[in-house]
Amino acid sequence: MPKKKTINRKVCRNCKAILPYNVVKCPYCGSSDFVEEYAGFVIIINSEKSQIAREKNLKEGIWAIKLF
Repeated sequence: MPKKKTINRKVCRNCKAILPYNVVKCPYCGSSDFVEEYAGFVIIINSEKSQIAREKNLKEGIWAIKLF
């Protein structure tokens, strides 16, 4: 799987939330440890109806699958 580097997004190393680059603190877990390289993502629109969200305990948002 190729690495993907984004310029305008970064990923929380703790919870894997994909966030705008200007965010200083993750709104989901409060961490300030971020990475810029990730591969794959999942978008959760309705966490109550999403089987993946229930299994992975995810809220609505954009989540990275793998971090580098």
